[in-house]
Amino acid sequence: MLLVTIVAARAEPIDAETGRMLERALQEAENFRKQMQTSEYEARMRVQEWDGRGRLRGTAKAHAIMRPGDARPMTFLSREVQGKVRLPEGKGEGTKEQEKDTSLQEFAREHRISERFEFAAEGFDEIAGQRARRVSFKPRPNQPEKNTADRFLDTISGTAWVSDENKLVKFELRLLRPFQLFWIFAVLKELSIQYELITPGEILGHSKLQVLFALTTPIYSIRQWHDVDLDKFRRREGAAL
Repeated sequence: MLLVTIVAARAEPIDAETGRMLERALQEAENFRKQMQTSEYEARMRVQEWDGRGRLRGTAKAHAIMRPGDARPMTFLSREVQGKVRLPEGKGEGTKEQEKDTSLQEFAREHRISERFEFAAEGFDEIAGQRARRVSFKPRPNQPEKNTADRFLDTISGTAWVSDENKLVKFELRLLRPFQLFWIFAVLKELSIQYELITPGEILGHSKLQVLFALTTPIYSIRQWHDVDLDKFRRREGAAL
């Protein structure tokens, strides 16, 4: 949802029509975020992991049911691991997340998204059978950094595609420079995220997500690539209205 907020915050000097589209996209994203609190979906993932010297440590395949915000956000239906690979754990902190429920609009205001980034509307493409406006973003220099989120936002750039229905249908993000995490001496050296909707559905539809990151600490260094197929979005059984 952080990624959607970046793109959907209105900013100048984009034209007024694109600005209104981004404002509507932000509201659509907030509606989707709330809907996901009572929904679940299936994720089929492939993971590869390398050590600090670039040697392949292992590979994994997994199929899981994902429940965002739930006390049990992930249930593995199958796992196949070869070598040493760190897969996501099925434990969650749903209660803590509910205690601090910040809307995307509140996040955008708190971190000054519209002032922090420079946006440019770059034309249209067809994504998942829909026309989508392509919008690029990059951080403006010398922005105030009050916390970790501000510092992270100032290290990323990318491109997003927003459909005529004001929905994010494709997204690309990359890290511009190494970023020191809140842990002492932990550095995120590489990060790229690619998301694309393949087939629209009632809640979201069939989509693809790829994440590549490299993390270094004084104790270990890892580089992981995740290729995730997201599908079968549905209402969570027993979820409150």
